[in-house]
Amino acid sequence: MRIVISLLLIFSFLEGIAQFDPSKEWFVLEDFFEQKKIKSNQIKGIIIYKSDKKDNEAFKRERKFVQYSFSEKGRLSESQKFVPMSRRIDTSIFEFKYEGDKLLSRTENQGRFHFKYAYLWLNDSAFKETKIDENTLDTNYVHRVEIQHQTDLKIKYTYYNSIGRPMKFEWVTFNSFNKIILQKESYSRSLSFVEDSFNYKATQLISKSKWNTVGRQKKTNWQFTYKNGYLDFIEQSEDNLLVSKFAILYNDKRLIKSIVKRDMREKTISIYKVEYEYYPTKK
Repeated sequence: MRIVISLLLIFSFLEGIAQFDPSKEWFVLEDFFEQKKIKSNQIKGIIIYKSDKKDNEAFKRERKFVQYSFSEKGRLSESQKFVPMSRRIDTSIFEFKYEGDKLLSRTENQGRFHFKYAYLWLNDSAFKETKIDENTLDTNYVHRVEIQHQTDLKIKYTYYNSIGRPMKFEWVTFNSFNKIILQKESYSRSLSFVEDSFNYKATQLISKSKWNTVGRQKKTNWQFTYKNGYLDFIEQSEDNLLVSKFAILYNDKRLIKSIVKRDMREKTISIYKVEYEYYPTKK
């Protein structure tokens, strides 16, 4: 009986997963989406609008903030971020290409900077990353990355520079549900590191923390609260001081429709409105 109840609990957590992965940073140009949720809902695109206000002031005009496009398999294919300048809108664009489950290339266009990162998979445990300046067609670097499965649940990534010397190390540890519970990054010529840890209840993220010792040491923590299995509220603190609160609202498809952020330090409120474009339903 206890096993049946545990399985039902796990399935309810899986059903309640939102399309934004809470273990990752939101509203960036990199992938922070739950691929299965994007695919099952046939989401073709997401546009997020943002409006802000300071305490005792009215909300500013809503503006387009970020935009994402997806393949029919739920893969992020393009992301755009719109930054208002004094006389124009500055747009940054990332494009992603895949072969199967492997990333083949990432193209970044940000202002006058245009870079392409190409990934050549040598085998299942090694690949090369090549960075190319698309303005000059110069190769900025070629790095080799080796993947070592230290245990069934722990992987080590070693990054080698252009002359074959190890320069960066990354360790990733998973739980039995294939969720990352520890991720650590360090460099060969530095004692500094960045460590992310995640606390799950089955597949539901309860808390996460980031310990960054690069420069001034800083610890950031997030606490996640759920309602009916869906992410409802987030509290973010830095060095034990509460800095931000997030409330999550959903539409009738149980997809995120808006996020309300309260910044305790800046004394501002931001509203992120989420709109969707869907692929046609296949008959």
